Amino acid sequence: MRYQATKIPVRCSRQTVQAWANYMITHADEVTSALRQEGVRHELWFLGQDDASLYVIGVMDVDDKAASVAISNRSTLSVDRVHRRFKKTWDRTAAQRVPADPLTVPEFPDCVLLFEAWANPSG
Repeated sequence: MRYQATKIPVRCSRQTVQAWANYMITHADEVTSALRQEGVRHELWFLGQDDASLYVIGVMDVDDKAASVAISNRSTLSVDRVHRRFKKTWDRTAAQRVPADPLTVPEFPDCVLLFEAWANPSG
């Protein structure tokens, strides 16, 4: 396992974030296919809010994040197209890695779990 977590402020409404997450949930089989293509074993997305902004925390269990992102950027799967559109709301200049044990699924008690996906649905 190699969990990595990134906190990403978003410039959109809570409803926009939820619509993106709902799309991923309703297309779970395609999300599973995307994760397999990208070499991601497990992915989680959380929603939080602090004094500065609304933000998401993306958590990935992946060996080669750069390769995974490159594959996702070329993908024609609908979930990847929707995800790329959602990423346009991200404030990348304020994104930051969140300290996490790479061997343990991180938890964020002050956030809401939006969705979780596995490359192998049995976990």
